[in-house]
Amino acid sequence: MFTLQTLFRYLAWPVLFFGFGYAVIALVASGAGLLPLIWVLLGAIGFSFLAERIIPYQKAWNNSHNDTLRDWAHALVNLTLNRSALYLLPLFSWMAIGGSYWPQAWPFALQVILAVIILDVGIAAAHHASHKFAILWRFHAVHHSVKRLYGLNGLMKHPVHQSIETLTGVLPLLLFGIPFEVALTLPFLVAITLLGQHSNADIRTGWLKYLFANAEAHRFHHSNGPVGNVNFGLFTNLYDHLMCTFHYVHGNAPSNSTEIGIRGDCNYPNSYLAQLAKPFERQ
Repeated sequence: MFTLQTLFRYLAWPVLFFGFGYAVIALVASGAGLLPLIWVLLGAIGFSFLAERIIPYQKAWNNSHNDTLRDWAHALVNLTLNRSALYLLPLFSWMAIGGSYWPQAWPFALQVILAVIILDVGIAAAHHASHKFAILWRFHAVHHSVKRLYGLNGLMKHPVHQSIETLTGVLPLLLFGIPFEVALTLPFLVAITLLGQHSNADIRTGWLKYLFANAEAHRFHHSNGPVGNVNFGLFTNLYDHLMCTFHYVHGNAPSNSTEIGIRGDCNYPNSYLAQLAKPFERQ
């Protein structure tokens, strides 16, 4: 029987990722300005939360775990950092830091896709390194300290780690000479992608989960078991297929709070300021 739940289960992620993502690209291409982009992002957040309530993966994860204000603080700070970094691009261009290798003759949408792929590989590489090197893990651990998976988790990052990932993703784009208009799409596309990647919606995406880093595949990354060091991609699973770190087993993803989080550390601080200070504590 066809139901609203069935509709959302199969269409929620494509609408979020492709629908809202296309709206961002179209608005920037038309020179619509910043305000319409903010409205699209707010619409994506609202749609993501709606999907989580219509088709929850885990109903308990829709309820606050004494983390709502903290997660909003992380989200607002990191979105602001993304915007600030973006507006430094004209300065970098003026200083001739960037090259002149960007294919500006390509259609705008193809330029954005190219930028997304380059950004994706750079961020995934930094993400992977953060699971291998202790100094990086200190900052990345904030992201893995969650007790539930839902849309805002994607923006729950220590500002230092957020800056490291941004640098590794954006620096190659600067060296290629990315145009400001193409770069303008990226913070919004990243935020929309993170909503879908950490969503508590029980989506079904078929073969797309092997190509795109959506919630179906990314839940394995947050496992606190031995399988957790997998699926590092942001937009796609390209990096993970190249590095043999992709993992998906149907019906075996973490499904409760005991299966996610930091293995062996049940006392990681829960408040925003304490999480900012934690990486700087003496080990």
